[in-house]
Amino acid sequence: MGPYPFSAIVGQAEMKEALLIAAIEPALGGVLALGDRGTGKSTAVRALAALLPAVSAVAGCRYR
Repeated sequence: MGPYPFSAIVGQAEMKEALLIAAIEPALGGVLALGDRGTGKSTAVRALAALLPAVSAVAGCRYR
């Protein structure tokens, strides 16, 4: 079974928006997802990661 679809996550509009903005503009530096256990933090991040293209590693570059 693959990752949970990002579009199927319900009730986390602010977190989803923050993740999408961070994906569109990486210069923002990331998102800190906070919340109680079972609120879908890991599920949302994994679902978004499945949608994004792979990032190639550059030898000797500590940022990629």
